[in-house]
Amino acid sequence: MVTLKDVAKRAGVSVATVSYCISGKKSIKLETQLKIREAISELNYIPNYSARSLKNNVSDEIGVILPNLDDSTNSEILKGIIAQAELAHFSVNIACSYNNPRNEQEIITKFISKNYAGIILMTCQSQNSDFFKRTLDQYQISHVFIMRLPKNISANFLGFDNYNTVFHLTKLLIQKGYSDIALVIGPSDFFSEGECVNGYSEAHDRYGLDYRPENILYTDMSKEGAFKETMLYLSTYLPQAILTSSQTIMDGVLEACEIHGIIPGKNICLITLSEERWNVSCYRPDVIQTSATAYTLGEDSFRILMEDTISPQLYDRKFRLYKDNILDMELSLPAPPITPVPIAAHPKCALRIASVDLPTIRAIQAVSCKFSLDSGVLLIFDFFTLQELFSLIEKDTRSERPLYDLYLTDVSWMSYFSFKNVFLDITGILKGIPELWNAVFPKNLDNAKIKDRYYGFPVIGGTQFLFYRKDLFEDPMLQKHYKEEHSISLRPPKTWTEYNRIARFFTREYTPSSPTKYGAAIPTSLPEDFILELLTRMWSYEGGLVDHQSQLRLNTPQNVRALNSMLETAKYSSPYTNLRETTFEQIGNGSIAMAISFTEYASKIQNSLHPEFLSKIGYSTIPGGIPANVGWHLCVSRQTEHPEEIKHLFEFLCQRQISYYQTILCGQSTLIYPHVRHELLRLYPWLDLTARGLSYCRNRRYPVKGKKQLIVPADFEANLRMAFQKIRDGELPIAEALEECQSNIVNQFF
Repeated sequence: MVTLKDVAKRAGVSVATVSYCISGKKSIKLETQLKIREAISELNYIPNYSARSLKNNVSDEIGVILPNLDDSTNSEILKGIIAQAELAHFSVNIACSYNNPRNEQEIITKFISKNYAGIILMTCQSQNSDFFKRTLDQYQISHVFIMRLPKNISANFLGFDNYNTVFHLTKLLIQKGYSDIALVIGPSDFFSEGECVNGYSEAHDRYGLDYRPENILYTDMSKEGAFKETMLYLSTYLPQAILTSSQTIMDGVLEACEIHGIIPGKNICLITLSEERWNVSCYRPDVIQTSATAYTLGEDSFRILMEDTISPQLYDRKFRLYKDNILDMELSLPAPPITPVPIAAHPKCALRIASVDLPTIRAIQAVSCKFSLDSGVLLIFDFFTLQELFSLIEKDTRSERPLYDLYLTDVSWMSYFSFKNVFLDITGILKGIPELWNAVFPKNLDNAKIKDRYYGFPVIGGTQFLFYRKDLFEDPMLQKHYKEEHSISLRPPKTWTEYNRIARFFTREYTPSSPTKYGAAIPTSLPEDFILELLTRMWSYEGGLVDHQSQLRLNTPQNVRALNSMLETAKYSSPYTNLRETTFEQIGNGSIAMAISFTEYASKIQNSLHPEFLSKIGYSTIPGGIPANVGWHLCVSRQTEHPEEIKHLFEFLCQRQISYYQTILCGQSTLIYPHVRHELLRLYPWLDLTARGLSYCRNRRYPVKGKKQLIVPADFEANLRMAFQKIRDGELPIAEALEECQSNIVNQFF
């Protein structure tokens, strides 16, 4: 076991200095602190704050770590542990990881430092066997894993026999005539979940029935994650039965069925693995629940932990699976459902919507089935590229019989189309929705306003923020290296100068020991992506596209500084991140250290993260402190024949519950409700940044009215991107490129 003496020797200081550094009782020079932290990290030393020796004293406390207490099975296991601990006069200290590996690691380290007699845990990092060997094994603390067993590790393990339970249930369904069965579970690397897949696939093989790989849905084991995956799945496919591995997952499935109008027991058979209960009031009559002995598992996990504490080095590790009581029961299954789902077969009308394919619009499309069931109005979405949509709006709104009732419109297009007078003034419609004015962020409403009149309903609204590798920023070795190099602490950058300095530090070409290949990313393939990166820098340097008289003025000292900053960032960026999708992938696989993105894409980025990096991503305000605001609105055709139905749609989108659904599906909403909901804030940390960022962000609006013609926003953006390319390629100095760009715009439009 590593001691204070070992740390002191490695750091080259006295034992007392190490003790003072850890306790904080005396001030220690920063340089010495860094040496000590480096030694602690290298030796994996865990301070023993209880000041008791493991050899000579037996603690009367244990630690229990669960992913959450929401799942009833976890609660029953905990009850069993506490019951046995009380009989043995032990105290139980409970902590939740919320399926965050970093949280779990910090909890384990804290429990070890307090010298608990042992730890019982349901881990969320089954792949991280090295961590458990470095901590639980090295410090010889007794431990019992439940439900989830790390790979290639010898440890006490108690779980349920999910293989035989799921095999049995799948077999019964097949024998009853079911030919299309879905399975919704957590991550496949969790032992309990992998056994569900094995039982499911073996039953299909044994009874000669093929299954669609798409019928196995993997979630993060939260009800929100299960809801999201099931919503998307049911949007395109309806199986005859769904099996879930936990009651929490079933809660998410039930919510998705409710929105789709799918009635359990009539349109679908639902079965979930659950725990043994005495009270029938806890059972939903439309869901078949199994009867695992969760309480007994909890009791036995404490007993085994106590046996292990007597002599952990000599104890024979236990591996025990508990049979589900349902295997010994007569189970009456309903016949396979044949009743069609009650989606409006004869709608009273349809609203056609022209849109860009964005995550939020896909979320609205997913929940639109509930709107259709409630109102009898179908929503038909057609998707286009940005350029196609802009051209379609110009063409379709001029026709005598437009194809579309609603058009998704970017905030940067609003001024242009207001001069064209193509959209219906919906001020009266919005004023007739009282809940709108308290539900929607004022900034998002203002985006849809031209001269005190409203021409759109805000459906997307957010700000830019910084994604960064939190684990790297908090690494003692990297902190020390950066401090030595720049004489300041490594932190999420506050300015663009600091951003570039950190981007260089994390770029392997300039720092060969960097853990990432590139420090940053700039998606420049699309003009609108490029302009958002540029404008935030211009604003932070007190520049912009127009002067105080609202006249176009590009070649200013402030704008030159902004472009210089952006050119420097390009040196530390992957040459392959010119598309936003590539940026998401590179954030996800850990090859870049920082990136700027929007709320609209936050959930997509989170979904792209490799499990290894899921808990390592941090979120912060962007450098310079002035993010760009994103705003997309549903604007109404002046020729629509369905203004009343459109009002009902807007009312539907103002509902608190619908805003929760949208946030879970895509990570953002223009409504305030999700940004103050504690479960969602825990799942989507950027929601808090978005709410704060909306108060100081700026809009992307360009000069519109030239003497020759109106200025198309995309043409304006294309001119600026072309100027940047000439600067980057060395064709023109920055000032000359800006002058040429302004001249081109003036000649083209003025």
